[in-house]
Amino acid sequence: MSMNVAKTHHALKQRIDNFFASGEEQRAARALIDAVAAQHRAWIFGGMLRDIGLFGREGFTSDIDIVFAGEREDLLYLLSHFHMEHFVTNKLGGIRFRYCSLDFDIWCLNDTWAFKENIIPLEDARSLLHTTLMSWDAVLYDVHRDEILTPENYLQNLKRGYLELVLDATPNETGSVVKILRTIYNKQVKTLGPFLSDFLHNALLRYSYSTLQHYELTHYDTSSFDDVEYNLLLNRLCETESGHSVDVTQLRTN
Repeated sequence: MSMNVAKTHHALKQRIDNFFASGEEQRAARALIDAVAAQHRAWIFGGMLRDIGLFGREGFTSDIDIVFAGEREDLLYLLSHFHMEHFVTNKLGGIRFRYCSLDFDIWCLNDTWAFKENIIPLEDARSLLHTTLMSWDAVLYDVHRDEILTPENYLQNLKRGYLELVLDATPNETGSVVKILRTIYNKQVKTLGPFLSDFLHNALLRYSYSTLQHYELTHYDTSSFDDVEYNLLLNRLCETESGHSVDVTQLRTN
């Protein structure tokens, strides 16, 4: 899929609005999100916004992450008004469910892992931008205020394919490493920033290809990188001096 990066926050917001207006199921999903945000602030967070920002409406194929400013009891009460087959609570406190053929992951603002662990102080909604693993996930859509929130130069970094580390602390390092690799090979990343390069270099020295491949296939059912690509990336990272960016445009085998 070719990149078609949104040029402005307004253009990204328009893409999100167009997605939710594109069909009956999408309109029903937006109605659920609006209901969740009716009495407590709520934000669409991360991956959905990233993928639509990178590729347009057709680029979104994953789940919708929602952060909810109320208490868990309030959230469960709101969700009880919508017919869904079942939902599960993950180990980090998020509530996962499928509604109108779309997958949702909703969690309370105070349950955000980096806030609960006192790694990042919770000051306001923008504090969420400091809790992501990678810079491309640091994007919010404020449902109530109908606005996009990002760090400075977010869309410019998408445009130039520049990916950086945001927070190296993680409750699941193996999963984080696989998520970084999937982003590199599935999202057309061109350059790894110096902090991400150092983090990934140190991690790949600890994790074998077979370990990461097994984790990816177990959790995603697809493989986004092969052993040749893994070794090409590891060699490039080993050849690069610490504190420098790494060009990853020539590390794909297909």
